[in-house]
Amino acid sequence: MFFAPRQNRHQTGIQLTRYRGKYYSQEIQPTSTIIQETLSSIPTDSVQYILWLKKQRQQYARKEKQLEASIFTLVDTSQSRDTTFIKGKLQEAELCDLPSPLFPRQLAHPLLLTIDLDLQILSTAAGAHFRLNNLPRDRDKFSSEASNAVLHWSTLHTAVKQSIALPWRTPTDLEYDCDNYRSNYRAVPLSTDKWLSPGFGFYGSFFELAFSVFKAAYSENISRECIRWSPNDYIFREFAYAVVSFASGRVFFRIESSPYRDVEKYKISWPPELGVECHLSNQVAGSAPEESIYWFDNVLINLVPDIPKQRHIYIDKTVNFGIKQGKSCFQAILLSLSSVVLLDVKVENGIRTVKHTDRLDLFADYMAPSASPQSPPSHAFANLQISTPQQPTSGSATSLYRKNETFIALSNFFTAATLRHLKPQSRDTKGRLPSELYYMILDCTDSATFLACAKVSHLFRSYCLSKLRLYEKNGDMGIRKSSLVDNYTHQITKVLPSRCLTVQNRVSGKIVDWSPCKEQGPPRIPGQRELLCLVPVFGESDRLSESSRAMCVFENIENPTSPQNDF
Repeated sequence: MFFAPRQNRHQTGIQLTRYRGKYYSQEIQPTSTIIQETLSSIPTDSVQYILWLKKQRQQYARKEKQLEASIFTLVDTSQSRDTTFIKGKLQEAELCDLPSPLFPRQLAHPLLLTIDLDLQILSTAAGAHFRLNNLPRDRDKFSSEASNAVLHWSTLHTAVKQSIALPWRTPTDLEYDCDNYRSNYRAVPLSTDKWLSPGFGFYGSFFELAFSVFKAAYSENISRECIRWSPNDYIFREFAYAVVSFASGRVFFRIESSPYRDVEKYKISWPPELGVECHLSNQVAGSAPEESIYWFDNVLINLVPDIPKQRHIYIDKTVNFGIKQGKSCFQAILLSLSSVVLLDVKVENGIRTVKHTDRLDLFADYMAPSASPQSPPSHAFANLQISTPQQPTSGSATSLYRKNETFIALSNFFTAATLRHLKPQSRDTKGRLPSELYYMILDCTDSATFLACAKVSHLFRSYCLSKLRLYEKNGDMGIRKSSLVDNYTHQITKVLPSRCLTVQNRVSGKIVDWSPCKEQGPPRIPGQRELLCLVPVFGESDRLSESSRAMCVFENIENPTSPQNDF
């Protein structure tokens, strides 16, 4: 029906409530009038509506505080929350799933409606949106009964007349007169050709594959929800940080025992899954910086909403921020979750010159779901049907391996920024000790130091980037603070353009060659194949997050059908 897809009579449904950027799932008990009852509880009087909205927000604020203390805050990295414990706490909060900023991938029952307490919007399962303070007055005509398979004329007319387009989150600090705004810099077009060298980085093809898997895993969430997110939101910052981590090579990988060990729905351990706001007691959730503008490997990152009309305003703010930091020559990136703009800033004789690219799409190969129309359709109401929005394509195996020019440009951009700050090669930069001794010392450093040394000199950079460290969890204890520091177990020593890897065991010295599986993620048909499953981990020290959904899977080239063993 209108507020619910066709379903069996008296079937349990799900109501999603969005509060402070997170979805709360609640089961709606089976009844044919539950939709009308829910709508009738929302006052039509403006004063009563304000009181109702305040009460609803207070109710979910209590749930948020309760779950934050009992589930999402860990004393240390060895602590975890098992299924029984989490289910009990959810039952106390009258919820059926953990709150998440991401729209649920799977629901136990059909979704009936979504109430957004942030934007004050009610969304139907069919993709129509209504303002909470302006719902149709003839609400009694809306039904979830399967027998009521076709909307009555009056109901359909109401849906077309009163549905709205889902609004964009436009930040208030940028409400300028865009047409009359004058920038304070001299703009010079910057071609992306110089950033599209096919041989970018030491492990460019590997990171490109990893990012493609990540993009396929989260494109549906991003295309569906990005219009609700602002750059200051937790999930916006987390996704943006993941993008720059892949592009700069500052992402770690841990070895998972099996591709079939999917993310457990009711279990939390360290590091938490991306999008699960679990954190240590003395830290904030997530791995990304708390600010929406920050320095990352000598590049200034400015997170912005995808509003092309205001791009010159964002460029101005970015340039001003960098200059106030004492920089007269620097590179910067305007990053939204759908596109990027690369900036090369230089100040000479008080004149600001900014070379910048056009908008470069990050997710151009994925379709966004259709939104509500801005105005009623012109065709007859009798022929109008409200259907479920088309979901984004998940990407075929071919699309995963397709050349991603924007990602290549980003990676080369970070590489150029690092090389720009390295001293030219000379006798002074080679050091006084034999190179082999420096290499032995570097092998004993923690990962943060190891990566930092890659920015010291060309000699150190060539060695530090010739190996990519891999890590393993310490059983069920999770990754300790030191695990991503000094306990790496394997290292990638070679990556071919075909994305085949050469991996060496740190202890035994055994070398194994791996090729990427044709279909990333858990194989559809289980088999006795020797597989290498790599899970990306973002952040540093005690602020980490990982993505099992973006797991990269490789198979043994020499023994593709042999049982898995400790290589």
